[in-house]
Amino acid sequence: MRARARLAALGLLFLLPAAALEPPRTLPCTIESSGGRLMVSVDLLDAFPADLQKQVSNGLMNVITVQVGLISERDGEVTALYARELDVLYDVWEETYGVTVKDASSPSGRRLVFDSFPALHAFLTRPRGVDLGPVESLREGGWVVQTRVELNPVSRELLDRTRELLAHPATAGRGGGPSRSVLGAMASYLLRGSDPAGEVHVFRSGPFSSAAVAPR
Repeated sequence: MRARARLAALGLLFLLPAAALEPPRTLPCTIESSGGRLMVSVDLLDAFPADLQKQVSNGLMNVITVQVGLISERDGEVTALYARELDVLYDVWEETYGVTVKDASSPSGRRLVFDSFPALHAFLTRPRGVDLGPVESLREGGWVVQTRVELNPVSRELLDRTRELLAHPATAGRGGGPSRSVLGAMASYLLRGSDPAGEVHVFRSGPFSSAAVAPR
């Protein structure tokens, strides 16, 4: 029950940026079931600038954060929330792109290496197989998928707290998990408006029903 309440609270925070910024843009996505799980693949091409190659090839660390939420059209409740951090670093000697992926399955990070920018670009802009929980949890009514993408978040402390929340997604607010201050930091992070560079992007899919979820 407590976990559900925490998820609902995080869901409200997840929805607020869309109201604070411009209306969400259309999110192209594919929604399927696999092994009884709801799997979502999204197209985030419009979240990345045309000069992305120049930006990520500067030899400095570039950080990208992505959140994906499953939202009930009926009451606006967020029933699943997925977060990912991508640390991208170009190796000027090897001419390769190293990416450290941090999410609930690997909060400490797993490393990938891409030999070309097109391969990196495809990985960044088209996340595949995001797990949004059991298909049977979908109730009657319509659902939407919403995403938020941010390039190079400003606050390092906020990013560290985000990682702490990723490391303990099921115990937030309890002993041994992140404190209320961590959730507060996440609220500040999610509520922060778009910066002048326009590097916060919110997208939302069209509505769908549980009957429309086809097996993979």
